[in-house]
Amino acid sequence: MKRAEAGMPSRGFPRASILVLVIALAAGAAMLSGLAGGLVRIGWPLLPEHFVAPVALHSALMVCGFFGFGIALERAAALKNPIAFAAPALAACGTVAALALQPGLAGIFWLLAALALVAVYAEVLRRAPELHTAVEAAGALVWAGGTLWWLLARPFSVVVAWWAAFLVLTIFGERRELARFVPLSEKARRGYIAMVVVQVGALVVLAVPWHEHPIAGGLWWLSMSLFSGWLLRYDLACRPKVHRFGWALHTARSLRLGYTWMMLAGLWGVVNALRGMPLDSPGPLHMLLLGFVFSMVFGHAPIMLPALLRTPISPPGPFAFVPVGLMTLGVTLRAVGDAIGSSGVRAGAGALQAAAILTFAFTMIRHLRR
Repeated sequence: MKRAEAGMPSRGFPRASILVLVIALAAGAAMLSGLAGGLVRIGWPLLPEHFVAPVALHSALMVCGFFGFGIALERAAALKNPIAFAAPALAACGTVAALALQPGLAGIFWLLAALALVAVYAEVLRRAPELHTAVEAAGALVWAGGTLWWLLARPFSVVVAWWAAFLVLTIFGERRELARFVPLSEKARRGYIAMVVVQVGALVVLAVPWHEHPIAGGLWWLSMSLFSGWLLRYDLACRPKVHRFGWALHTARSLRLGYTWMMLAGLWGVVNALRGMPLDSPGPLHMLLLGFVFSMVFGHAPIMLPALLRTPISPPGPFAFVPVGLMTLGVTLRAVGDAIGSSGVRAGAGALQAAAILTFAFTMIRHLRR
């Protein structure tokens, strides 16, 4: 007799989740390849450089192949429309092309994936026009713009600004979407819109021919500080009188930490701009992408993964916050290494950050299977 017919609970993930896991292998490959490429670039000779294809595509694989794929898959699963899965499928094809050393083809696939995601958001806006959805759609459009600049071989400072803004705008929209039933004051709503306008305005300034001027980069970094200030003030995760337990407490801690990293990165970036340094100087940029973005990943995954995989997650154990601690230590060491120009400190920080990501993946798998 089958287990289901006998009234016994089935083990493992539901069948629908197996398909999602198979599709998500592309995102996993992008993340692992991007990590390997990043470690090689930072000084860890894991493999000879001519065998490590992602060294030159490290940023593209992480932003487009991993984060772009994950965001598109999450949105497609929420929309429950087969057409919406074109975006994550195209992003996965881009990862395959990148790993096959075809960056031009990979860029075309990723550009199409971004445009498909824009179309998905347009359909959502048609059904229910909401401010947070418009912000997330702007993030997808920015992803497309950054990928186009990459294909056109524009300066990397422009590309990375647009790609990073894709992640920031998406997170900014999703945080408001998760709290959409909690009304904002008129002051908070105006501030929310103003943050988006400043960010998009900074991107437009960066995209024009005089993007090399440090004022453009300073405006972009200033918008990051403004984003973090708004989130620290109005996000539900930062409200001190709300009592949280389990994964909700884990999420709140991760998000507060991420917003703090974002604030520090923005301030550091503004100081660098005043000193005439380029926007893509490694110190504040890595603090933003690793400190802020991965804190958001660590905080949202216990909420999003069970919904995406349609399986419950067991309560967090005493070591659930270890990956966040490892990433915090890694980002701190990376900031020190970038500030003093020490390759050894940067290499150690990179190892800690990679360990944090892999440890977190293991933690999530372990709790989901329980």
